[in-house]
Amino acid sequence: MHYLDNSATTKVYEAARQRMVYMMETCFGNPSSVHQAGVAAAAELRRARMSVAAGLGCEPENAVFTSGGTEADNMAIFGLADRHLGRKVVTTDAEHPAVLESVRELGRRGFEPVFLPTVGGAPDMEQAARAIDGDTALVVMMLVNNETGAIFPVDKVAAHIKANSKAKFHIDAVQAFGRVPFSAKTLACDTLAVSSHKVGGPKGVGALYIAPGVHLTRTVFGGGQEGAVRSGTENMPGIAGFGAAVEETFRDGAARRAAVRALRDYAATELEKVGAVINNPPRPAPHILNFSLPGFKAEPTLNRLSELGVCVSAGSACSAGKKRHSHVLVAMGLPEALLDSALRCSMCLETTKEDIDALVAAVASVTGTGKK
Repeated sequence: MHYLDNSATTKVYEAARQRMVYMMETCFGNPSSVHQAGVAAAAELRRARMSVAAGLGCEPENAVFTSGGTEADNMAIFGLADRHLGRKVVTTDAEHPAVLESVRELGRRGFEPVFLPTVGGAPDMEQAARAIDGDTALVVMMLVNNETGAIFPVDKVAAHIKANSKAKFHIDAVQAFGRVPFSAKTLACDTLAVSSHKVGGPKGVGALYIAPGVHLTRTVFGGGQEGAVRSGTENMPGIAGFGAAVEETFRDGAARRAAVRALRDYAATELEKVGAVINNPPRPAPHILNFSLPGFKAEPTLNRLSELGVCVSAGSACSAGKKRHSHVLVAMGLPEALLDSALRCSMCLETTKEDIDALVAAVASVTGTGKK
């Protein structure tokens, strides 16, 4: 099998698997317990927090573990929304469902959602500047789009907020973490969400960066774990696996990101030779390639590629199976022929040239070009 759907999830790295097994079989204590087993588990919790914080570019005490990116987004959005700061919540029309549905729920609770258009792939800063004003309570924006790889101007948004608004700022960095360099501290956001299973860690665990001095409205009460922001016994196998995966992801990070980008560019060149149209915006993140095969519907093409041993997607895995065009690509302004046939392949540190060649050969088989 040639797996090219790493934006949906990655295979668990061997180092992460080994750490998880260790936590389940050997270091299985509750990190809140004061006996020997608990102390050992607490040490592993600290180790994982330090590893994830190093990847985020923040202090360990500012990283809170969650059940994944969706919970991290929800914790931030509902925890930061405050009508005393304003009535508007500004986001974009190309966000992940975890953000879009949360912002819509805030609308039902009395806020005014504003969805910035992303025609061409990313929001325009002039429109963003007009929308983010003194009546804005919260701004929410992704750093890297999960379907097109578009990099959104979060640094410019943060600067505008600082100069013109009291609004809080949350960044969804799930697709950016380990793929494009950033530091949570220098992005000048209040909160930032990441997820384990996008970087070679297990599913069901993520993290939320909370800037110093920022206080979230809590929704979970209990024993006071995770700085009392998210009470409940920590998922130690998942957290330890997440930490190990981050350590692996950030080892020689720049060189490995360059290798992934080279594979993505190679795939784009070869796919165009067999009839594909590349949908990526200019200068996207290195791991995502969105392409269309005009005249070939996405779903049957996806199924045929799967039969040939190549796994790609037809959009976000969180909306897979819903028979409608990708809201991201519609917002981008693609014509109907490209919307109907759009597919996404996404790479990770373990992707090989052989995987790309298999994809191109399978696409050639579908389109009947006879190449490869």
